[in-house]
Amino acid sequence: MANLTNIIGGQPYYDATNANSKSLLSFWKGIQSQYDDLKRTGAILAAGAPTALTVLAFSGFATAAGVFNVGDIVYITGTTGSNTTRTVAEVTAVPTATSVTVSIVAYTSDASTGFTIDKYDSETLYLITA
Repeated sequence: MANLTNIIGGQPYYDATNANSKSLLSFWKGIQSQYDDLKRTGAILAAGAPTALTVLAFSGFATAAGVFNVGDIVYITGTTGSNTTRTVAEVTAVPTATSVTVSIVAYTSDASTGFTIDKYDSETLYLITA
């Protein structure tokens, strides 16, 4: 994976909420398998269905190591149950090669399996090469 640039179309804008500069659009370039690697499906919550939890510990991946790193912004989507909204979270730990822990705003779902965790950013243009 290669991030081509952080700035396109001029100057970045200042994000006063987070006190940092952000680019208007980022580019990502890679092959199909690298792009597919930005998402993991079938995640399991060890603690069962969450009720207003702010820390979620997922397991059940073929691999999480090298895909997720502490500090990554990720998106959690439930595929079954009451919460199928794509919700932003931050990776706080990658305790094993097949698990990841995230910090999230009061997350509730009646499901404990079938979650998708991805790193696809809506402000990034993904270029897939051969």
